[in-house]
Order: sequence, then C-alpha cells, then structure tokens
Amino acid sequence: MITDEAGTLPGHDAALGRLRTQKAQIQYALEHLPRGSSVEDVRRWLSKQGQTVPNRAYATPIVNEWRARNGVTDTSGHVLLTPELIAELDKAQNPETPAEAAEPVEPTKPAGAKGFYAVALMSIGVSVDTSWRFFEQRLGITDVVERVVLFSVMEAALVACGWAMRGGVRQNGRPGPARLVAWALTAFAAFAAFSLSGPVAGTARVLLGPVLGLVMLHLALGIEIRASRQRTTTWARVGREMRERLLSLLGLGDDGRDALARTRDKAALRAAKLAIASKWTPRRKARLRKALHASHVAHDPVQRDRMLRELGVLQHADELARTTQPSPW
Repeated sequence: MITDEAGTLPGHDAALGRLRTQKAQIQYALEHLPRGSSVEDVRRWLSKQGQTVPNRAYATPIVNEWRARNGVTDTSGHVLLTPELIAELDKAQNPETPAEAAEPVEPTKPAGAKGFYAVALMSIGVSVDTSWRFFEQRLGITDVVERVVLFSVMEAALVACGWAMRGGVRQNGRPGPARLVAWALTAFAAFAAFSLSGPVAGTARVLLGPVLGLVMLHLALGIEIRASRQRTTTWARVGREMRERLLSLLGLGDDGRDALARTRDKAALRAAKLAIASKWTPRRKARLRKALHASHVAHDPVQRDRMLRELGVLQHADELARTTQPSPW
C-alpha cells in the first residue's frame, strides 16, 4: 500500500506533465514515494496522478537502477521483480502474448508526424526554385556560386526555424519565437514569388512552397504536442464536456443503444406525452398513432412496459412533491 501523503497534494500532475519521458516520471515517483516502494507502488501512484501507466517490464529496470544508485535494499517485503520473473507473470496472465512482448518497451513515439516533416522538407524545393529564379531575373545575379550562397540563406533559415520549433515543442510544448521568424521569411518568399511570376503563378509558388511547408510543420508539431502531454488541458476537458453534453442533448450519448432502439425509445416517450396532452394540441391523435407505431409497442412487451411507466410518471408528476421521505439526518 502507498502511504505517501504527497501523492494527494496538488502540483505533482503539473510537474509530471513537464517531464518528457516515462523514465523521468518513474524516477520522479520514486523520489516522492517511501523508500523501498515496489514497481506496482510506482505504477499505482502514476495512475492516481492521471499519467500513462508504464509497462511493468519497462519500469522494473528503472526502479532497480534507482534503488542501486540510492542504496535502497529494503523492498518492504515485496519480491524483487526481475525481467525474467515479469516475463513469467505476463505469460501466465496473457497466454496468447508472445514471449518477446515481455521485453522492455520504449515509450511510444508520436505516429504520423514523420510524414508531415517529410512534406515540409519537400516543399522547400519549390521555395528553392523561386529564390534561384528571383535572384537571377530580378536582382541580376548571374554568377552561379554567388547566387547559391545568397539564395540558400532563406531556405537554410527556414530549416533552422523548423528545427528550433521542433526542439521547443519537445522541451516545453511551445514552438517559441522561431515561429514568428518562419512566417516572416514566408512573407518575403511570397513577395519574391509575386514579383517573379505574377499574382496567379506567384500564389501557386507560395502555397506549394513555404506556406505548405509551415502548415505541414505545424501539423507535425501538433502531433508531438498531443503525444508529449500526459495530462489533459483545461480547454480539452471543456471541449470534451461540451461535445458530450451536445450528444446527450441530441439523444446520441454512448449508452450502448443502437439507432433503432433510440428511435423507439423517443417514440415511446413522445406517445406518453401526447396521451396526456391537451385536446387543443394540433393533430394530437394522428401524432399519437404515429408515435405508437414508431415505438413498436404492439410487438415489444419491454417497449410497451417502458412507455406505460413513462405515462405513469407523467400522469402523477404532481404527487411527487407530496411524497413523504425519511429524513437524511
């Protein structure tokens, strides 16, 4: 059992969120847990903090290394988990899992980012062609060596900005000031393209060149940011809550029902409401017949019972306030 009171104090989630690897999170947990805590204690503590729980096979060597480095020999009665023992435990719990699955697993790298990085690099080719022609036709620089030295400055600066943005995202989740420099270089590339090829062809050169490269870079960095953040941000929670409430309002909440069951349940509730509605309700009888047919109550006893219970609740709603309840105190 974990008895560390620090596990319930605020601030651990923020500190863990700033750590880039699971190894760093495991070491952080060991520093804030009682000496001699087991691998399972570490995994449970990280789970309570809302972090991704590391694989036992991955966490065990890190815990053992930390214990050896800090001179911890007391395991509080826990059996020291070696990789061989973990392999046996995993094989017993998951017989279908192959033996190689018990080997240490590195933290999952973000999927999909490499493709965007590749497209961003490919788009530099369009920018290179634009700069090459611009320096020759508009600036009159015909010497090949001089032109290569001059026009490659902007492309090298774009690559450097992209590299700096990637490093900033991996370090603290923000691309940093390099993003502004990259967009400023893109604006200059747009000027060069419009001056060289006019508004139509120039727009194509800009969109397929530096603009496309920056957009692809931002998409790749977005994937890295989402992969590196172990805890959900406030805005993400707000967005998820609003989405769930909207789906619930539309009757599309994930409660295990299929589309037909939802349609019949809505029709049964509508039939119960129309049954006690005022006689002045427009087309009340026709709508009631339609709702009864859609609810399938004539052939489904469960649905008919559901409708009758809805009707009973609506008919006696006024008696709810007169219901005597025992005091909760």
